[in-house]
Amino acid sequence: MGQVRGFDELDERELNELGNAYSARGMWEEAIDRYLRSMALRKALGDVRGQGIVLNNLGTVNHNQGRPHEALECYECTRQIAQELGEDLSESVALMNLAFLHFTHEELGKFYERADEAGRLALTLERWEPLSKLSWLRGRLALSSAETHEQGLGHYAEALRYAALEGETYLQETMTGVGEQAERLLAQGSRGLAFVPYHYLQAFMREEGFSEELLTYLGGKREESLYRPSLT
Repeated sequence: MGQVRGFDELDERELNELGNAYSARGMWEEAIDRYLRSMALRKALGDVRGQGIVLNNLGTVNHNQGRPHEALECYECTRQIAQELGEDLSESVALMNLAFLHFTHEELGKFYERADEAGRLALTLERWEPLSKLSWLRGRLALSSAETHEQGLGHYAEALRYAALEGETYLQETMTGVGEQAERLLAQGSRGLAFVPYHYLQAFMREEGFSEELLTYLGGKREESLYRPSLT
């Protein structure tokens, strides 16, 4: 039976992975401690790239802990390191985190600014999943106003297009998001608004040549939204 290793015997990579494991379980203080230990080792080694990885993880913990200012600082530092190293993929991840942070805290001007930057870089890298997520967030914001409802549906259609490029599994996940949005609208008594996304997206997907299975699914959900009693 192997001996249990103490923290002082773990290297910077192992400490970061341990921090990730604690973070996944919501054990925030333990995660922060391991990340900071990893950071100290990486600084001593002059591992700038590794510092960026740990800072991104610390940003996530701070975000989940309700410390947006600290999360912002971590993500900004992560982005700066990525820029200095010329690592576009790492910068793309940092920009997505920044955009979502601003979205969560309803800092819409900053959200759109970071979303535009993240979108341009993701398009260059042909990263379809982040592009789908950004379009989805734009759609949610647009659908919050009756004046921009059509624009919101356009963003949702764009989200589906990118999701399809990412793959069938991610497309199905995005479709689930459409359903969740419709459920919220039905719960608010907005039957018409719950019906329209399905109707619009079914027409869009038919035009784009999506599979009959997905078209049938959307058609069924559209009919359900029409005839199922709303909750108000």
